Amino acid sequence: MMFSSTTTADWFEATGQAPIRQGNLNDAKARATEDAVRRALLYAGASISSVQQVTDGLLTQDELVLSSQAEVRQIQLVSEQRIGGVMEVTIRADIFPQQQQCHGANFKKPLVISPFLLRHSQHSVIGDLQSLGLVSAEKIFRQLQDLSTSSVVHWYDNPTLARPLTKQERSSLLRQTNSDYLVTASIDDVSLGERSDRNLRFWSDARRDRFFHMRLQLQQLSTGRVLFQQEYRTQARWDFRKRTTISPQNHRFWQTAYGESIQRVLNAAVVDIDDTLRCEPFQAAITEVANNRIRLDAGENVGVKSGTELTILFRQESVREGATMYRVSPLTVKVSQVGFDWAMAESIDQALLSNVQIGDAVTVLASPQG
Repeated sequence: MMFSSTTTADWFEATGQAPIRQGNLNDAKARATEDAVRRALLYAGASISSVQQVTDGLLTQDELVLSSQAEVRQIQLVSEQRIGGVMEVTIRADIFPQQQQCHGANFKKPLVISPFLLRHSQHSVIGDLQSLGLVSAEKIFRQLQDLSTSSVVHWYDNPTLARPLTKQERSSLLRQTNSDYLVTASIDDVSLGERSDRNLRFWSDARRDRFFHMRLQLQQLSTGRVLFQQEYRTQARWDFRKRTTISPQNHRFWQTAYGESIQRVLNAAVVDIDDTLRCEPFQAAITEVANNRIRLDAGENVGVKSGTELTILFRQESVREGATMYRVSPLTVKVSQVGFDWAMAESIDQALLSNVQIGDAVTVLASPQG
């Protein structure tokens, strides 16, 4: 990944790779280009509704000019080369960040991911796919860890979270992980389709399509608010005998047509998660109150800086069970000390903070336009 800044734009150069299957160079180039586009957009913090659409446009010409009002104005194919059994593509994207329209983009949001739940375990017996929920979640976790500009991601090893959580469970998880956002998912279908080859001998296994259906949810733990829900579906050829073992924990699985189709789904989920979190308002919990000073559970890791002015939010329990709401107060504090994952803020003009309690929060209000 390369980066350069000018007075008019930032340009990002990113390289993507894809294995070459059965000598199909065009298919490998398409998948490598998609990987490069996704990496550039994630790293730059730009939002594109369809990475696939941009990729398709690039594959038909060497340069793609997008809307003049978009964050991404232009993407170019820089180079492509074959390295052994891998196709490598490099692209350049000219990006005009418009973060002033989204003040939340200046802060990362603490995010926790847990292993995905694999339903209908009987479907996973063929091929030994029992670890697919765990490995899929780990792949999303690592991609966000490497590329996300919108989150600080943490891992929580509990696959039972892919269900509605009670208010007590959310509060407990928030305390344990110090993360206000949670990604959970259930993989509902990894079954085999109908036999496609009718003329095989009776002792051989027919080739079939295999399905992948994942339901993913992104929610805020402090309020119970669901930010994003999405179903992802794909299918691909499964060319293995019933007794063949090819675990998702093995790199070979992800080089199969089925593994690569799942990887594309996971890539799309990463883009969706990062794009959803980008404009979420910054919010940090107050963990200590002493005189006219408060301590926050957020620091340099999410972009808090000394001198930042924050507005206090009073915590309120909603009549609706399990929901928490916050009321904007007239109180403002300024950050005076910052650590990696904590900060101290002081009252501006020595205004009393006697009504502030542990469990209240702070945020950055958008500046008035004009």
